[in-house]
Amino acid sequence: MISTLEEILRTRIVCAQDGTKIALDYAITAVEGEKLQQLIVDKQPTVSLEVGLGYGISALFICEAMAKVGGKRHILIAPDQSGWHEIGLRNLRKAGFGPLIDFREQESQVALPQLVAEGTKIDFAFIDGWHTFDHVLVDFFYIDRLLRVGGIVAFDDAHQGAVHQVCRFIATNRAYRVCAVVGGTNFKTLGARMARWGASHFQSFRRLVHNRISETDEHLGFFWDSRLVAFEKLADDTRRWDFHREF
Repeated sequence: MISTLEEILRTRIVCAQDGTKIALDYAITAVEGEKLQQLIVDKQPTVSLEVGLGYGISALFICEAMAKVGGKRHILIAPDQSGWHEIGLRNLRKAGFGPLIDFREQESQVALPQLVAEGTKIDFAFIDGWHTFDHVLVDFFYIDRLLRVGGIVAFDDAHQGAVHQVCRFIATNRAYRVCAVVGGTNFKTLGARMARWGASHFQSFRRLVHNRISETDEHLGFFWDSRLVAFEKLADDTRRWDFHREF
């Protein structure tokens, strides 16, 4: 682990340009960061992308791994670095990752379509931006168009309701598979197994049983309280115009 990141995680303090010390009250955990690094080392991406920056903790983990595998570009999308005293960018430059960074100080719903129009292709993405369902889904929608088949998209805070629902949508409606999970409690029950059996055999019963029972999170590959969920893209989108599965 690079010294800049190690010091921040040890002290739980970040510093603004003027030397003001600020408590690190929001960041991914070391376990999540190490999982992101493992995925990058395994996938060997050339271009990665991140929605959200904050104090730059996840970006430091990602850039460290990208540099290790010879990655060429890490696209960072965040509209409000001034609100974070530009500490995230400062930490990345201090760690020597300035040449790797393509920083776009825009809202993701503006920056991502621009990247699609530019013909950008990516191999790895980490979504940790605005956490309402519509924003997370829009982030995924455009990132799917940027992501090569075989690439990975990971979600932070997957235990939060809106992010969790997007993960369920991807697992049930899109050609992706869960490839990594951090955290989670397995609550499989006999009742859930029976409900799944009934749902698979009787369509009317399927409509009566809530999807969280008939097709549990565990069945999809993650858990109700997983902190991070990562998906591998298996194929480009070939759904019919009217395709839909309950999620």
